[in-house]
Amino acid sequence: MAREYINGHSVLSYEYGSRAKYWGTLSGYIIERYGNNSFTEHKVVENILLDCFDFLASEFNSLVQKQTKFIFFRYVFLLHEESIKIYYETLKGFKINSENITENDFSIYRRILKLILEQGCEIDLESSKFPTQGELFEMNNIIQDLIYIGTWIYGFADMIAFQKMINNCHVISFDEESLIEIDWQKHYGAAYNFLFPRLGQNYSGGTYDDKATQELVDQVSKSFGIDYKTAVGLIFEIKKHHNPEDPDLQTIEPYVLPLNLVSIFKLDILLANQFYDGLSLKRTNKLSIFDAILKPYSTDRYLFRPILVYNIDGEERALIGKEKFAESMLVLSTNALHWNAMLSDWKSNKCIQRFMSKKADEHDRILEDKIEKILSDNELIYHRNLKSLKTKSGQNIRIDTQECGEIDFLIISKKLKTVFVAEVKYNRARYEGIGYRNDFSNFTRDYEPKLERKKNWAKDNLLRIEDHFNCNDHSIELKDYSVQGIFLINTPTFYMFVGNFWAITLSDLSEFFNGYSPYPILKIETKDGSTQSVNHPYFDFIKSS
Repeated sequence: MAREYINGHSVLSYEYGSRAKYWGTLSGYIIERYGNNSFTEHKVVENILLDCFDFLASEFNSLVQKQTKFIFFRYVFLLHEESIKIYYETLKGFKINSENITENDFSIYRRILKLILEQGCEIDLESSKFPTQGELFEMNNIIQDLIYIGTWIYGFADMIAFQKMINNCHVISFDEESLIEIDWQKHYGAAYNFLFPRLGQNYSGGTYDDKATQELVDQVSKSFGIDYKTAVGLIFEIKKHHNPEDPDLQTIEPYVLPLNLVSIFKLDILLANQFYDGLSLKRTNKLSIFDAILKPYSTDRYLFRPILVYNIDGEERALIGKEKFAESMLVLSTNALHWNAMLSDWKSNKCIQRFMSKKADEHDRILEDKIEKILSDNELIYHRNLKSLKTKSGQNIRIDTQECGEIDFLIISKKLKTVFVAEVKYNRARYEGIGYRNDFSNFTRDYEPKLERKKNWAKDNLLRIEDHFNCNDHSIELKDYSVQGIFLINTPTFYMFVGNFWAITLSDLSEFFNGYSPYPILKIETKDGSTQSVNHPYFDFIKSS
């Protein structure tokens, strides 16, 4: 059995039997549609990857839909609660050290458990007693199959995203047993394997709004006229009342929750319903399995909504985890709120709307404050949020116009003899190809043209820039300086490796201004044993993606 304990918490993984069951079936399906050949042509490869994704997503959904006993989802729920405990321990520095499960495996495992639990919301379930040993063994086998299929679903989603960003990205072939194989073309695999494992420090070096979670809790209390802790604590008091010996597994009738809020806080029932509806995932608002994978940042996900509403024996019952409640508020405040994302039911609350707008306006400032400290520590000359230039005549020249636009940071490095025109982008933390592709589209379609315009303006106005800084108690001469546009970003993203402009993460900023290149020349060993030098950009990207 592929069960192990990580820091005392139970985790499942798949065994070889799952691969034997599904990989051959998938391979036969693709051979039937395309033939047993090798494929490198870009669009054909993309279509095959899309078919693989659709096939496995349908297999996953079909297997979940066959689980009609509530005990199955309750078991998955317990595994997920255990996984949250491990996740919190990793936030405190704990490192997963397992021969079978890497940190990346664990991240995907958690996503798959959420995916299973979400899909259960649309199934008519039967109540059942505690499982026998045989039933538990069977549930473990089913979950292992779902972990295997789910791992490959997310794998194909990533491959499709990279295929849409990189020209001739993958090659597809079949081995001697007619099993499908997917590999990178050219030097891409070696470049990926070198670059991406090194992103860990860039994630940890990013900044975030460490007060946002408490501010969100306080704002929710104010907006709904309740005490948030009481409203949440009420849930677990009810669970304990009905099942004092094992309250974690107790479900409750969801309609009683708003009625209790009305009673305790003299609240309007519509407002009470709005509060709990925002926290609930049910068959009326859950995403299909395809949308759930392709829209990982939708707030109609279990990631953000900690109350699962299942239909058990014809009645709605809410399954709610204490660990999940805390996790949902954390991710809502750190990876949704600052980007104007919010639970749709809460978003209609005008007080919540105003709070969202305020936090969205603040998030660039949070990153800019960190950047400014680094610039000051490195004794760089800079101007933040530049809208006009000073002149010797005392007449300011506006630059926040169509010709240029406000410049987040105009930085002068005497050491590098460069004027840097910097755009600040407080990007979400991305960990998967779909998120990378969203960033990639934003940068190439929207951000690059604006930065190009500002860089060109700076090139044409070096003397004016020189006068501006000299009017601010500096003494510089810029005639021999180059001008470079750069993005300053919070956390790493794929655009860093392919963009027309360099994108520098917060953790690399000091070294960058001290002459260190964040994008070195890669020395990659080819199949014939020779060495190939690969410069930035490391991938032949598709600009129109």
